[in-house]
Amino acid sequence: MNAVELAIQKELVNAYAMAHRTVPNASLGIVAASIADAVPSITAENAHDIFRRALQVEAIPTVPTLVTAAKNHIAESYGDKGDETRSIEYRDPRAAWLPKNPVMRAINVSEAIRNYCVACGGNAYWQLCSAKARGKEAYAAFTNGIKATVMALYVKYWRNSTYAKGYPVNAVISLSLIPATVEDFSNMLAIENAAGGR
Repeated sequence: MNAVELAIQKELVNAYAMAHRTVPNASLGIVAASIADAVPSITAENAHDIFRRALQVEAIPTVPTLVTAAKNHIAESYGDKGDETRSIEYRDPRAAWLPKNPVMRAINVSEAIRNYCVACGGNAYWQLCSAKARGKEAYAAFTNGIKATVMALYVKYWRNSTYAKGYPVNAVISLSLIPATVEDFSNMLAIENAAGGR
């Protein structure tokens, strides 16, 4: 393990401790190496400052948050000191959950639809795969109703999902947010079914 990975591992241990979470010792080295690879501007020297910025957004920083924090740290440390408008995007409190890249947003929507169909059980996932195999039009027709249902569930329950911890209270809910997991959708559907059975 190199110096960068060791520095990242140290910061991860601190983040888990501050969040009162159990440190995943078995995978800590793998996660540190993955972060070092995904955030090329992170060094042994700036790891602490980057994590400090990222911790302002979420308790245990994800790669997207660290990428943004690293970019802003570099800009503010080495950019034009007279430019007071630098790194404005760091102020967007939704950055860790709602990617700016439209491709990543589309991937989040697609993943949410897939996870929802799996959570529904029966042949819902098979129908989704069949629609996709028939082409874009068939897929769009099949998923339009699902998107509306997922959005309705998100409005009610997304803030309780696995990845939503720390999401700003006043920020709007979007279908392009980090997708709810299959387990999250199962819990949402169970609550909906229980409410409908009353």
